[in-house]
Amino acid sequence: MANLSILLSGSISVTDTTLAPSPTIVSRSFNNPTLAATATFFDPFFQAAAGGTAVTLPAATVYFAYVKNLSSTANLTVAFTPVGAGAASSVLLLPGGVFFYFLPAETGGGISALTLTGTGGTVPADVGVAA
Repeated sequence: MANLSILLSGSISVTDTTLAPSPTIVSRSFNNPTLAATATFFDPFFQAAAGGTAVTLPAATVYFAYVKNLSSTANLTVAFTPVGAGAASSVLLLPGGVFFYFLPAETGGGISALTLTGTGGTVPADVGVAA
């Protein structure tokens, strides 16, 4: 039985700052989807080594993953294995960049492995995963 509730709350707004007043071109609410989770792992200062560091997943499949590159100078590679897909995928996060995966339905998909690799040395990251 789920004992954790992960709520995605927020919105995205795009404005044209070349005009005054700045009109809003896109405004989109996330409508607060919620993941009913049973386990989580969170590390606000995860150390991603240059050779790669696996993130400890709290279950075989996670439906929420969040990684933020905390470095102001170094890049961070996020490698993940999507459930049901043939190959792993990776994303390069520049300093301050964010990787986000959220699947509240838990009807398929998910991530079964997550590895962070620092560029040129250890890179700090804010990491959270849940299942």
